[in-house]
Amino acid sequence: MNRRIGWAIAAIAVALPNVVPHARPAAPGDVSCGLGLPPGAPGFAEARAQQALEAKTNGYLKVCEANLERYRIAFRPSAPIMADLSFQPVNLSGTRFADFKSLGAMIEPDNTPHTRLYRGFLMPDGHNVTLFEQDMSVDGTRSWRAPEDEPERINGMPARLSVFQAPSGNAISHLSWVERRRAYELWIDANVVATALRQQLFALAASLPPSVPACPNEVPPKPARIGADGFPADEPMLITLTQAEIDGMSDRSKKPCK
Repeated sequence: MNRRIGWAIAAIAVALPNVVPHARPAAPGDVSCGLGLPPGAPGFAEARAQQALEAKTNGYLKVCEANLERYRIAFRPSAPIMADLSFQPVNLSGTRFADFKSLGAMIEPDNTPHTRLYRGFLMPDGHNVTLFEQDMSVDGTRSWRAPEDEPERINGMPARLSVFQAPSGNAISHLSWVERRRAYELWIDANVVATALRQQLFALAASLPPSVPACPNEVPPKPARIGADGFPADEPMLITLTQAEIDGMSDRSKKPCK
């Protein structure tokens, strides 16, 4: 099963179990359910503006319980998963994660290059924390996000904190950022607004050591070309491609490390 977390990054889509369909935008005082209107649809800009106002006013977005389910991972024993990766995950032994109980790991079944890894942890206070990382040097993906959507900082790197809470009181606080060619997401099953957990979440992110790309000599993709809708536009297809480039497009696991 796959599901999508939309963290307002255009060119990276992080898959998680159970895709939630697009739904109507939430009215003031209502809860958002689903992914909302797709870019370019009538009312998309207004819906985004309403969400931005709600997040600024309350510090979080009100969502339905199904939206939180997308962040709950079915972890498996770590050893076989960690042995089947095409990149080196960051070492957590010298970080604050070392004080937590490991809940296991998970990779997405459709991620053939095995470049996206989830690791789960149980904090001493009972909260669950999930760390996601993706080595974009292996699968050739690129990321883009408008600077105004990344007001936070993780060791000087632009970051975004998104907080979602259901009427039941269940919540997710989701932090995302990119360090060179490594994309990170870190989330906790709590609303960290105006609590000490916010500082703990940022401290966890800041404790991660620098990543080591699996393809250190990779020629990074060109910067995203932004379309009229404010999102990255697809690049025109090249007329001439090498066999290695063709293989890499159909199967990211065959993308050569230059």
